[in-house]
Amino acid sequence: MGKASERRLRAMIRKADARKKSVLLVKNFVATTMGETPLLTEIQAFEMRHSFESDEERQEYATMIVALKSLGGCLEEAHVKYLEVMVPLNLLGGIFARAKEHRHFEDFLNELCLKTDGDYSKRLQDRAVAIGRLGPYFYDIGLEDEGGDRKSISLTESDQELALAKEINEALEQQASELKALIQVIRDLMKQYTTPIGSFTESIDDLEKRVREGIRLAKRSLYNTNFELWDEIRESLLKHSDPLLAMMEALPDYDDIVFDADLYNEKMRSVNQEIGQ
Repeated sequence: MGKASERRLRAMIRKADARKKSVLLVKNFVATTMGETPLLTEIQAFEMRHSFESDEERQEYATMIVALKSLGGCLEEAHVKYLEVMVPLNLLGGIFARAKEHRHFEDFLNELCLKTDGDYSKRLQDRAVAIGRLGPYFYDIGLEDEGGDRKSISLTESDQELALAKEINEALEQQASELKALIQVIRDLMKQYTTPIGSFTESIDDLEKRVREGIRLAKRSLYNTNFELWDEIRESLLKHSDPLLAMMEALPDYDDIVFDADLYNEKMRSVNQEIGQ
């Protein structure tokens, strides 16, 4: 930093109120800790820390530093919670992939049983249905009426698979709700005690982006809802009580999940106590 810049900084130190100086010191501390280019030299930071003129100003700076440490702890918790969100999301993605795989196998079996006259071979259908259950994924094989005397092979989820999907879905929603609560705590603490800190904001935005995209990809493994005729296709699937559609729509989008208010209130109360407010 040149002499002119140093003079401007010293002039700013003289004119700035305690909050502005505290914010600059906090941002400089974060940049240094994160391995980024510091906003101040060590001497400049030292001079600014010793420029507070009253106990109230020094207390404001001290409060901001304590809040910053609490923010760091909350950010660490959010990263841990993100990993906890990804466990059920990955499990659910596996269930979705199996469901789609078995839908393809169902189509394959029906094509295999199809005769040249357009009807199904009852003999081949009976042989396929005799398998009974397609392990190890708990899918039952049976015949489904298509109308009249015509029947097709159908692979349906067993009660065990449905219960497992429901349990994992609920776990995912809860973990995502808690993640959103922690992220909201971080955003509100920055507004209340410090200022939006770029690296913190980028970090929590990235966590939410990953979960949002993970849910979108899991759903898309069942159906591509971006297809321009999706609304018409969905109506048809609804009429036929399509299990894959029900499975997909049971999983809410990330933005539709409400944050855990109890966790949010508990965390805000705890952090405020740490900061001494």
